[in-house]
Amino acid sequence: MKIFILENSNIQYDGSDRNNPILRGAELAIINYSEELADRNHDVFVLNNCKKECKINKVHYLNINKKNELFNCDIAIANADANLFNFVKAKKNFLLSHSIQSFEKFIRKKQLKSFLKFKPKVLCFSNYHYKKRSFLTSFFGKEIIIPSIDNAYFDVNLSNIQNKDAIFYSRGDRNGSLVIDIWKSLHKTKNFNHKLYISSDLYLSQNNLSDFNINKKEFMGKNELINFLKKFRILIIPGHKGEVFCNVAEEAKALCIPIITMGIGALRERVENNYNGYLCDNLKDFKNKIYHLLNDDDDYLRFRNNLMNDRGKNRWSDTTDSLIKLF
Repeated sequence: MKIFILENSNIQYDGSDRNNPILRGAELAIINYSEELADRNHDVFVLNNCKKECKINKVHYLNINKKNELFNCDIAIANADANLFNFVKAKKNFLLSHSIQSFEKFIRKKQLKSFLKFKPKVLCFSNYHYKKRSFLTSFFGKEIIIPSIDNAYFDVNLSNIQNKDAIFYSRGDRNGSLVIDIWKSLHKTKNFNHKLYISSDLYLSQNNLSDFNINKKEFMGKNELINFLKKFRILIIPGHKGEVFCNVAEEAKALCIPIITMGIGALRERVENNYNGYLCDNLKDFKNKIYHLLNDDDDYLRFRNNLMNDRGKNRWSDTTDSLIKLF
């Protein structure tokens, strides 16, 4: 099949940039899906804002601003914007969604006309995402695909964790302040000498965090990030109503880091309670479970062993097989 993946963010990238820290989940998903599809002998093109046109790992990268012709293909996958289908004439169209988009926002972004013209099926990343994507913004059908994370997270060697530190490294505006408040409360009420590392964007809006052993995590390249993350005892992440997949949780699981969450958004699907972490129903339980898992070695090792046994079960090769079935 001839497959076009269409993307028009302001990030200039191609397959050689997969380790660039400025790339986020959407761009990395495009790189991985395109390469997996190309490995299956499909003719794959990514039409985006690449710096120069090239072929990397069997995938053709074309600059979307330099192309005026209409491309014929079997499958077109547009990233988040139905207007991108105007660049191709495809037998089947799929719209890759990364958010819970309201109908009002759908109209405001001027996607309705193209959506009705090209009739794409919407690709969602979780049951939560599927349920929240309204009928009006998925009129021609929707399907769930479960993305993966980079193979480097599965392939890195893991050693025993000696420290008892925690990390929150989702976006700061996704309930990061709640994590800070709970951490401060633990320091004030208990004998608590553990360290917490948080996203640097959240750190900048807070004061006196060093008094509570709270440190910032700067942006890192992938390999540096993996080596940094694999040293932590737990991931603390409440979740957020805008979270439709949560790469952060999947990366932690691949590095065998137990997760403590309130299951908001898609987080409830990423964690199996009392198996690879804790799903907490309220703030009191959330706070208590953080303290417990930082101090209970038996429970921590039980979770870590379970994560070790499950490691590597959902790679990009698996999720791409599911995607091809939809074609």
